[in-house]
Amino acid sequence: MSEAVEAALLAHPDVARLDGAIASYLPGRRVDGVRVGDRVEVAVVLRPGRPIGEVVPELRARVAGVAGPAPVDVVVADVEWECT
Repeated sequence: MSEAVEAALLAHPDVARLDGAIASYLPGRRVDGVRVGDRVEVAVVLRPGRPIGEVVPELRARVAGVAGPAPVDVVVADVEWECT
């Protein structure tokens, strides 16, 4: 399920990447930014441009669509600013 949550989050246009503050450990692979248990915890780095308060409910809905009725905690770890 961690990989499905990862894919759902990375498909969102406002997600730059997942943050490694939390992770799931699968055989031969670490899934950064996702931990599944009684709750689903995700840590994301967002692209700038939209209010965080609008993006987080969208992310929560995407995760719930994959993970089912478990509570979903979304941590916005950072915003990825481009330097010009």
